[in-house]
Amino acid sequence: MAIQEREPNNTMATAQNLFGLLPTGGTRSVTKTIEGSVSGADTDFFRFLPGNQATSKITITLTGTNSNFFLYRDANHNGQIDPGEFIDGTFGRASKTITLDGSGDNIYHVQVSKSGSAANYKLDITATPGLGSEREPNNSPSQAQDIGRLNGFRNFGGSVSSSDRIDYYRFRLDTNRDVSLSLNVKSSTTNAGLKLYRDANSNGRLEANELVATGTGSNDLIRKQLGTGDYFVEVAQVSGSVDYRLNMSALA
Repeated sequence: MAIQEREPNNTMATAQNLFGLLPTGGTRSVTKTIEGSVSGADTDFFRFLPGNQATSKITITLTGTNSNFFLYRDANHNGQIDPGEFIDGTFGRASKTITLDGSGDNIYHVQVSKSGSAANYKLDITATPGLGSEREPNNSPSQAQDIGRLNGFRNFGGSVSSSDRIDYYRFRLDTNRDVSLSLNVKSSTTNAGLKLYRDANSNGRLEANELVATGTGSNDLIRKQLGTGDYFVEVAQVSGSVDYRLNMSALA
């Protein structure tokens, strides 16, 4: 059943909240369909999060003559459109689909406006569960793949080898959480190691006294109660060309 747009939703501050797209533990794609209209100086804003679990991709499709949509990622969670937060838009096309990597606990805003006379539109937002993918280059702390605030479950697939020895991921905690990390290696003839650091002085570099834990056991398991701050996860090749799955969770 379609969701009807609700006024006032003409600014980011009054954006209609679609909340999280995927429930924790969901295994099927979820689509939210929004129907609305814009005329005159009217513009509609909608706010959503990918969901409180691993989300492999988000697909957004706008259908409707004389309508535009623009997509923003509120990276700093300040409820405003800042430089660098615009992702893409339709720019007068009758329909368009944008596909996003679902990684990161980001807040997204969709803005719908008219490009001609009054317009009726349909907005479909689909979230697909599954593995996120590592994004190269992520071979140093300064290049770490930033997944934003870790809240719930996140899973990533990646690889390390003799020519690409280390992958880094970065996340933050805004409150105390029980954090679990595990590294599953697909082949028994290869191996990789897992380490967790806390960037205590916020300098973006990993120092010896910032090591929090090293993975133990066959799945390089790390379980710790952690406080607020910025954290780095290091996946390092030990032997062979390693395909891995990194599982991360932060629960209250």
